[in-house]
Amino acid sequence: MWFIIESNKRKTAIFIFIITIFLLFFGAALGFSFSTDLYEKTYYGTAIGAAISVVCLIGILIYINTNSSKFFLNQADAVRVDQYSMPVLYNIVEEMSISSALGFIPKIYLIDSPVPNAFAVGVNEKNAAVAVTTGLLSILNRDELQGVIAHEISHIKNKDTLYLMYAGIILGVVVAVSDAIIRGFFRSSRSSKKGGGPALLIALILALISPLIVRILYFTISRKREFLADACACQFTRYPTGLASALYKISHYEPSLESNAFIKGEKLSSNKLLSVMCIHNFLQADKIRKREFFSKLFATHPSVDDRIKILKSMGAADVEEYAKQFSIVVANKNIIPKDKLKKMNVDPLAIAIPAAMAMSVEEEQNNVLKTRKTSQREAKDAYKKAKNYKIIKCDCETVIKLPPEYKRSTVICPHCRQVHEIK
Repeated sequence: MWFIIESNKRKTAIFIFIITIFLLFFGAALGFSFSTDLYEKTYYGTAIGAAISVVCLIGILIYINTNSSKFFLNQADAVRVDQYSMPVLYNIVEEMSISSALGFIPKIYLIDSPVPNAFAVGVNEKNAAVAVTTGLLSILNRDELQGVIAHEISHIKNKDTLYLMYAGIILGVVVAVSDAIIRGFFRSSRSSKKGGGPALLIALILALISPLIVRILYFTISRKREFLADACACQFTRYPTGLASALYKISHYEPSLESNAFIKGEKLSSNKLLSVMCIHNFLQADKIRKREFFSKLFATHPSVDDRIKILKSMGAADVEEYAKQFSIVVANKNIIPKDKLKKMNVDPLAIAIPAAMAMSVEEEQNNVLKTRKTSQREAKDAYKKAKNYKIIKCDCETVIKLPPEYKRSTVICPHCRQVHEIK
């Protein structure tokens, strides 16, 4: 998949160049609107604003290459887990890292949320990580979870995470600067008798349209990357149905009657910056139900139905087969150029039959019911352990989990009323 990696690097460089131009305009316009007057012809503020924007951009690029992974993981309140606390998850991440020839095993993070989702950050051994929610672990079987992990590792392998981190943070800066320009415009209009004239009007127009243009560019490219990650995931797992089933379960998640209210208040799914990076954008799903045209224009992810149709119609597990089904299901065009596919010269990969397929339907259903609660409990326990909870096992087999802020020296078992000393 070298050509995907090279293409993504090139697109990231182009995006950074475009953003640099926008930031220069923003800085100049902001400096002008706050400190100059068109009729007095003093443009020192314009030069200072442009210089500040360049310094800010350099600082952003340095920050993204050093601390951006931590920024995104902290936004989701994710905690790191190891192979001892989450052996099955670690095993899957290890398998997919080897299958994708990534060269290292990404760090694994857990998010305490019932909403099933996952995302990846970083591009190298030092900062690459895969984060999953406890809700995802509780509703997916191993084959489905393997498909999701393969999808996220594809983003790391293809350098998608590099683009998403650059674009996400810089987009936030563009929006912030735009707001500052708009506030400066109204402040200048009220305080200046001459009103600043055409220059401030240009600054206002730039502030209004630039974030819109950047969003469209950002979202359009990110949609294609989701398709490519699905294609690579199929090749890594050799089981497209696993990812298709996972996408169906994730997109149809409804936590009882308070689904919408909970998702809006939940950190991962309600954060606009993080939701773009997730395998499924719950905020986007809300908008798709309301307005078809605008939801497509500003969608960060392609239609889940289209993704599932492609995966289920695949007769082989390679990228060429995915590209063929994409042209049939989505549009009469190629997601991967034909000349690139010819250079790959890869023989069709047969779809693997997972162990779960050997079970009867009844056995599979019973297995799901048994493992769902177990998986959820294990994920919750691993998260609490990583958060430094104190675990006390009572003689009555009750497990008491105390948060770090619990300061008392003793605790009473809620079932047998035995008093335990906290060491």
